[in-house]
Amino acid sequence: MGKGTGGIGNGGIKRIGSMDAQNLGDLSRYMRETYGLRMDRSVSRVDFEVTREMSSGIEAMLAEFPGITASDLRLTGRMPGGSAYAGTTVDGEILMHPGVLTSPEAVKRAYERDIRSGYHPEGTKPVNIIIHEMGHQIEAELIRRRIPGKDPQSRARRSDAWRNGTVASEIVSRALDRAAPGWHQNPQLAADQIGRISRYAASDASETVAEAISDYYSNRRNAKPLSKEIWRIAKEELG
Repeated sequence: MGKGTGGIGNGGIKRIGSMDAQNLGDLSRYMRETYGLRMDRSVSRVDFEVTREMSSGIEAMLAEFPGITASDLRLTGRMPGGSAYAGTTVDGEILMHPGVLTSPEAVKRAYERDIRSGYHPEGTKPVNIIIHEMGHQIEAELIRRRIPGKDPQSRARRSDAWRNGTVASEIVSRALDRAAPGWHQNPQLAADQIGRISRYAASDASETVAEAISDYYSNRRNAKPLSKEIWRIAKEELG
């Protein structure tokens, strides 16, 4: 499957997308041929309808941020144990958790609990699981650009930057300068802005970026002030 046209109504044109895939083979082929994104065989361990929805989120984010190198991305079902829905790496692997992403209904129930508890931004939906991970890939893309190379030293430097949240911290600092001037003198201003996004956003700078991207993706002008500024900076860099 790939992009194409089909007649609807009076000669209208329908865009073929990831949500049109009827099976994992079609979905994998579509994402590879359209974006260069690869799907690992382990994806078959995740519910197909959930995988298709997550793929639609990746597709939407690639449209928002064409500066992300889609051919660097790999979608897998290899998220290790624990309760996290998904995870990602600096080298572009997006890992889904087959033991958590078991069905659309189960994911919806779990995600709605997260919303009620304030763990993730209000106004977001289950597809924001992958929007969040793509928020991490904004950070990863910037790291890969700053530290290119396939040699062991470059890989180690990228891993260090990822682990230390170097780029994410820079993004959050720039966004806070815009959203909360004076935060350097009064750190509580920063904490307040971050905490307004979600509880998870307060974990570290990388999670602040990912949760802000998720917030703005779903809520747009109703997103929190810091989310708006983080999104703007991401668009300046990769949009």
